Amino acid sequence: MTDSDSVRYAVDTFALRELTVSQVLARQRRDRGDKVFLTELSTGRSWTYAEFDTLSNRVANALHGLGFRRGQHIGTLLGNSAEHLAIFFGIGKLGAVAVPINTAARGDLLRYYFEHGDAVLAIVDEELAERLEEILPLLGTVQRVIVLGKNGATTSATTLRCSKPSHDFTALIDEAPDGAPDVQLKCADLLMLSYTSGTTGPSKASMLSHAAALTYGTGAAEAQGYRDSDIFYVCLPLFHNNALLAASAAALICGGSIVLSERFSASRFWGEIRQSRATITNFLGAMSTFLWTRAPQPDDAENDLRLVSMSPMPGFVPAFEKRFGLKAMSNYGLSDFGTVSAFVPGAPADKLGSLGKARRGFEFRIVDDDDFECATDVIGELVIRSHEPWRAATGYYKMPEATLAAHRNQWFHTGDRARCDADGYYWFVDRKKDCIRRRGENISAFEVEQVIMSHPAIANVAVFPVKTADGDEEVGASIVLRPNATLDEKALIAHCARNMSYFMVPRYVESLSELPATTNQKIEKFKLKQRMEAALDTVWDRERAGIVLQR
Repeated sequence: MTDSDSVRYAVDTFALRELTVSQVLARQRRDRGDKVFLTELSTGRSWTYAEFDTLSNRVANALHGLGFRRGQHIGTLLGNSAEHLAIFFGIGKLGAVAVPINTAARGDLLRYYFEHGDAVLAIVDEELAERLEEILPLLGTVQRVIVLGKNGATTSATTLRCSKPSHDFTALIDEAPDGAPDVQLKCADLLMLSYTSGTTGPSKASMLSHAAALTYGTGAAEAQGYRDSDIFYVCLPLFHNNALLAASAAALICGGSIVLSERFSASRFWGEIRQSRATITNFLGAMSTFLWTRAPQPDDAENDLRLVSMSPMPGFVPAFEKRFGLKAMSNYGLSDFGTVSAFVPGAPADKLGSLGKARRGFEFRIVDDDDFECATDVIGELVIRSHEPWRAATGYYKMPEATLAAHRNQWFHTGDRARCDADGYYWFVDRKKDCIRRRGENISAFEVEQVIMSHPAIANVAVFPVKTADGDEEVGASIVLRPNATLDEKALIAHCARNMSYFMVPRYVESLSELPATTNQKIEKFKLKQRMEAALDTVWDRERAGIVLQR
């Protein structure tokens, strides 16, 4: 099979109406049932397409045997494992709705996810069960609990200290029938609730149909030329759309294979890449920076990776590609809507760092605060829409006002500021809420970060607004130094002053051993902002140091 044939297979075989988890898995079982679909790196366990399809059938049948039916919501608090992925597909085959929950959640936030998501069943890893026990008496909707042992081992479900009936996952699966459940699915049926990060209020749950979830895969396969020979290295958490849909579903759609790691580790990354012979992987947040700032090794380019998706795409990408012997791509998307653009290998070199262009079936526009279209290269908000039904998230669960606000004037409002150049390439500027307003000037935190990262002593940085006593905003920067580097604040400010407008130069600077990050490696700027604002008298201050900037 040629490369072009592989791409055509991935895109053309599945019409939009056929995009349900049942139909896609059945087709792949028929066409490549003996091919290895999934391998766990930590255990060496593996499943062919046929074996994985059977495992997900057993999940669906086991849930049905416990009395759960189509349309009911099932909350999952699970780390990365083959069982986690099979549970997700099994829930879909039942016609039920998966509610993947961030494994870092606990207490009131964990309770919120289960209650807001209307989960009637909780499926939890044994090592996270204690966290669930704490809130279980308060969850009126949850009827039962299924406990998943480590690496598929049996567990004593009776150890849960609660009045809810609890079951061991392995025992249930061993007794469940192998056959496909008798459930007729449509591509429009709701498959999952995907929670946003909730940085400006309660987390919102985006509603994704089967088609919306699986077009993460069809869109990526078409835009980036994924092949059935590709091996996808997945180290991001499966409760997140990137690992679950943009990677795992993409591998399924194109008939490739998945190698699953428990988590991202900069120290283990290249060893696992070489061990697995992976050809494709996805980076989020600071992952590319963590790998780039490690000491170069003679065998850096000795790997099989051909494509790496980076979001965001840092300025050192050309050197990263050369050092590690691969090509970078970028896929822009939001859990609130879907993955909608692509920067692809082979695009003009001067477009590197852009979001690329809209994928087929999606339309972009840059608008001002009144939703009128901006001229070329004028910065505004990026708004998007789909040309086909069910390809995008259908709104926020139980939040009609937020849904209407986001979709006003028939466009989804991303909250991202961007511009479109004369060649139709879109360029991210910053999040609207990540924009710093200083003395009438709008400052892009992203642009300031790019300049600071070009300083040879800096390994990582986060830039954010700092509220001052007079109610204005100043620029704050939390930095992480490279090994054996020292911080000379005045030299850093001089570097910034040479490379950016005077009003963008940070006023407050602090050095930290690491930046707080989510499990998806997104920097938690709100924590840095709160920390700095609470200690402005002790943080290094450019004005207090007597530095005067030239305008």
